[in-house]
Amino acid sequence: MNENLELLEALRALAADGPREAPRHVEEQLKTQFRRHSRRRNLAAWTPALSVAVAAGIALLLWIESARPKPAPIPAAVAASVAPALEEEADASFYPLPEAEALPALENAMVVRVHLPVSSLQLMGVPVGEERADASVEADLLLGQDGLARAVRLAQ
Repeated sequence: MNENLELLEALRALAADGPREAPRHVEEQLKTQFRRHSRRRNLAAWTPALSVAVAAGIALLLWIESARPKPAPIPAAVAASVAPALEEEADASFYPLPEAEALPALENAMVVRVHLPVSSLQLMGVPVGEERADASVEADLLLGQDGLARAVRLAQ
């Protein structure tokens, strides 16, 4: 406790001499050290928030990817019927569309039910009478991975 009193007396004597300023180089070094410490503290404050944001972004991407519908694999019978079909039952096979041969190879596909005008069946070589040209029929389109139609079959 005696040391504390001596220190207190020395500080009072120093204060009695009047105010003093630190040398310029000491002041500059002190400011530099405060700035460095402040930057580190700011970075340390943002690090947890940035980590949480990155983790949330990754979780969101994984959730979106898992929620995306996976295309169903094409049954072997359907895939085989895309090529020139040799099956006996013509109503069960897909007929390739005229421009389908120029498209990229079929990797995965999707079958979509649509209403086609009867007049469009003429493009497939089906004879259509003029009186039925305005009617429509249900058909299944075989769409490739690029969304372009490869083949068509009439629905039963």
